[in-house]
Amino acid sequence: MNSKEILIFDISSEYGHFRKYNTTTSPLTYSIPTRTAIAGFLGAILGMEREVADGVYPDGATPVQEFFSKENSDIAIQIINPVKKENVAMNLINTKKSFYNLTKAGRTQIEFELLKNVRYRIYFGLKNNESAFNELTERIKARNHHFSPYLGLAQFTATIDFVDVKQSEFIENSKKRFVEISTAVNLSKIKEEQPIDFDYSAMYSANNMPIEMNRNREVQEYSEVLIEKNGLPVKAKVENYYRIEDYGNILFL
Repeated sequence: MNSKEILIFDISSEYGHFRKYNTTTSPLTYSIPTRTAIAGFLGAILGMEREVADGVYPDGATPVQEFFSKENSDIAIQIINPVKKENVAMNLINTKKSFYNLTKAGRTQIEFELLKNVRYRIYFGLKNNESAFNELTERIKARNHHFSPYLGLAQFTATIDFVDVKQSEFIENSKKRFVEISTAVNLSKIKEEQPIDFDYSAMYSANNMPIEMNRNREVQEYSEVLIEKNGLPVKAKVENYYRIEDYGNILFL
């Protein structure tokens, strides 16, 4: 039996914003955090070293996006509170007038699409680094975060609640049956025709999201990610998945 230890915790905030890469003057938000955002979130908890300049890190420091790469870690995201969005005008510095003189620059209002009363459940596994996994677990249990984690924008400070540490069981879906998946589904991992059994009373959304970045913050992989906005399971013909007792079936991004 192929299994791995999974840390389970919830993140929540009154507001959140995970900007879509293809929006400009009126920023829109993804309905869930991107995998890259969760990597940065975990790095903040551990206090991992940041860049001293673009693409330049202190000697011996591992960039967050490399430390939590797909090769080194597993991340799955479940919606707990139904997705709600609202538009809010936010005051920004008007750099068209002046970039360096903030008094001269003045202010401008831009409307942001924000997530409201968000709560997500994160399933996290770390490969071949038991000490970092244990440190992260203890920091989340004790709410002893090195840097304050936030949901997309610095003013949206996150609350983190430890849930559990459980063993997950790897399962091959050899008969290609529909399986209820509790987490967001990376559609690039599904090769079957008609891979989703849609419930027409549910509310689905799919977006092209960044999955992995390099040390220079250049996106190396995008994937179409499917969610059900109320947090209901998605029935999918996946090749394999992980089952966690008491928490259901999950699929890593």
